[in-house]
Amino acid sequence: MTTTIIRNGLFFDGTGKKGRKADVIIQEGKVAAVHDQAPAIEGAKEIDATGKWVTPGFIDIHTHYDAEIEVMPGLEESLRHGTTTVVMGNCSISAALGKDEDIVDLFCRVENMPAQVLTEWIKDKITWKNLGEYYEHLESLAIGPNVASFVGHSNIRIASMGLERSFKEPHASEAEKVKMDRYLEEAMEAGYLGMSIDMLPFHRWGGVFTKDYKGTSVPSQQASVKEYRRLANILRRYDRVLQATPNALDKRSGIHLLGMSAGLFRKPLKTTIVAAMDLKSNERIHKLVTTLATMGKKVFNADMKFQALAMPFLNYGEGPITPLFEEFPSMVAVIGATPEERKAAFQDPKFRKWFRKDWNHKTTSVFPRLLKEMTVVKVPDASLVGHTFQDLADKKGLDGLDYFMDLVIKYDTNLIWKCTAANHRDKVRVQLLAHEATIPGFNDSGAHNVNMAFHDGSLQALRQSLEFPDIFPIESAIHRLTKMPADWLGLDAGSLEVGRRADVCVVDPTKLSTGLTEEPLEDYHPSLKGAFRYVKRSDGVVKHVFVNGEEVFSDTNGFAAEVGKRRYGQLLRSLN
Repeated sequence: MTTTIIRNGLFFDGTGKKGRKADVIIQEGKVAAVHDQAPAIEGAKEIDATGKWVTPGFIDIHTHYDAEIEVMPGLEESLRHGTTTVVMGNCSISAALGKDEDIVDLFCRVENMPAQVLTEWIKDKITWKNLGEYYEHLESLAIGPNVASFVGHSNIRIASMGLERSFKEPHASEAEKVKMDRYLEEAMEAGYLGMSIDMLPFHRWGGVFTKDYKGTSVPSQQASVKEYRRLANILRRYDRVLQATPNALDKRSGIHLLGMSAGLFRKPLKTTIVAAMDLKSNERIHKLVTTLATMGKKVFNADMKFQALAMPFLNYGEGPITPLFEEFPSMVAVIGATPEERKAAFQDPKFRKWFRKDWNHKTTSVFPRLLKEMTVVKVPDASLVGHTFQDLADKKGLDGLDYFMDLVIKYDTNLIWKCTAANHRDKVRVQLLAHEATIPGFNDSGAHNVNMAFHDGSLQALRQSLEFPDIFPIESAIHRLTKMPADWLGLDAGSLEVGRRADVCVVDPTKLSTGLTEEPLEDYHPSLKGAFRYVKRSDGVVKHVFVNGEEVFSDTNGFAAEVGKRRYGQLLRSLN
């Protein structure tokens, strides 16, 4: 393996120490030495990092790459942004356990990919028979970054109860509970980081193969709180992590999670929760969630970390299809319907009345429901592009919601629009990134592929450390994107201390303010079979990325020729 010397950079080791000018020597995949001025080494490759930051590779704590990794194992969209470790198996769904058809149905609606594409990726491709074999399978893939995973509770529930009971029965039998216990213990023995559960009704079954439950909230959401608690205690015993998506429409779910995490007369359970965001629909909610975590720690000895997104929560809709509409009962069936069925629904006066009722509901909502902030991005009628639905309706003297529904009838998914649902206030967003009760993350990389793209979340966080140094100092930002989440999750990653694995990112700070793409781009990867996904770009910001001591990306040469063809990263099992 080639010796590499990265010279003259501002070096951050990930521990939270201030940066210092130093040279980093990489040998045999590890950080061999850090010198004020390194000696010359015959045959070494040298990189001049003058004026650049040299940091540990970033950790993406919340991805849904579980399906994508099977056909695009290089995960280039993360690598190009300096991410060298990704965590999969979030929101109760993973590919680690279950039949191929069930895995397609779990991921189809969440990943928002054409059913035929996901089916081609997964159907008849499952070679592993248990949770341990799945980890062996991951170790055989040509992965680009390092990979770690939670096991999904929905998968465990289906495997233990059968598909029908997992959807219809909140209370598992004792025999079924014992099966769940065994599956979770098997995962913990294999080195999974923990288990993910989902209380939010917006994640739904695709219904590609099993149509009986099409549009139904995934099995984890059908479980009783007692079931969550029982499995949480197994995680506590192994000192692993519970990843949870609470029900944004029911504040009691946060209290339940606090109870599971609490460490009164017992060990606290590490619990990472989606998400601490500044919602447009309720600009006080972020204070509630951070207060819950802070007070939970002080009063109940809980160990809760809310995930914080580093950028505005910009979402795109394809006519009626967007995760923001999953909270509307009227839209649940329509999102998964055919174009003809959707057109008929929006022409039906009863449905239109139902949709209007959902739109005007007074309860807690993630979606701000503001037509004046929903902007047309693409549509066959170019005169509509760049205008909000409310402005267009006002010019015609029409009711805004009726006008939107009429456009859906006319254009269906060819009507592309966008809106920012949260994280719209810069200072509040940075305060959340820096808060002791959060971990920067919730990039959702690999999920909702035609609705959003947050792969560059770590770079966006670094950009804000330059803009708000008093709130979010650079060394603190780097620590919170690298070693802090690694230590908390139990990962061997995130540090450039001597002797550690050389996962390295070289960043040009002068480009952070101008080189990050704010609006996502359409990417037509060959594996998508003509479909597209949204991606981000950071041209000129990331200069070099190393995984396991090997350069996988540079801004001048692009990706190494063998990325996606041979393994660079490692499967990271829990250190606990």
